[in-house]
Amino acid sequence: MYARDVMSTPVITISTGATVRDAARLLVNSQVSALPVVDERNALAGIVSEVDLIRRVVGEFNDPTQLHAHLGSPDSQEVLSLTVAEIMTTAVVTATEDTSLDDVATLMLEHQTKRIPIMRGTGVIGVVSRIDLVKAMLSHGAPGAAAATPAPAPAARDDESLRLQVTTAIHRLGIPLGGTFDVVVRHGIAHLWGQVGSVEEDKACQMAAIKMDGVTDAISHMQVMPRR
Repeated sequence: MYARDVMSTPVITISTGATVRDAARLLVNSQVSALPVVDERNALAGIVSEVDLIRRVVGEFNDPTQLHAHLGSPDSQEVLSLTVAEIMTTAVVTATEDTSLDDVATLMLEHQTKRIPIMRGTGVIGVVSRIDLVKAMLSHGAPGAAAATPAPAPAARDDESLRLQVTTAIHRLGIPLGGTFDVVVRHGIAHLWGQVGSVEEDKACQMAAIKMDGVTDAISHMQVMPRR
């Protein structure tokens, strides 16, 4: 398997000129922990994460134990007014869509990073995170195992088509799924990820998937989190 098979798309990015406040809001609203940063040509310029934001705030106040006392203060507002370019990490480890999952996993371990932007030329077309690798392991077996018996290209295309159909069918149910919802289809088997509010919602999602012509089974990995 390759990066293109498991990467998260579409990519949520932010521009170098956006403010830290903009980045914080986008991180919260998108339920992601990091954002690729792009320049005016839409080329990758860096990455900004929750850690970058926290590190900058803690650095400004020196004493993290007193951080709560500074929230809402003029100093904290000044930090939020900085541009993303001023706090982002510029030494970004990347891979291409044709990079094997073994190599992606190696990059994560060697560079102690949680996510790898996937590039096509200078543009970001996806992101592979550690959870994406875990999903691949559960849905298809360990990364190395897939290399020995690669699926033919037509089957891969069929799986991608089914993934889009299943995703659309589940969204039509109107169930709040949150930003972590994802569907992985391997050899006609749909694997569902994310959060639902009840066992009944989980079952409904599975039924919507299994009704798709070409889907042979639907396996839920979704977490049931009752809503208040």
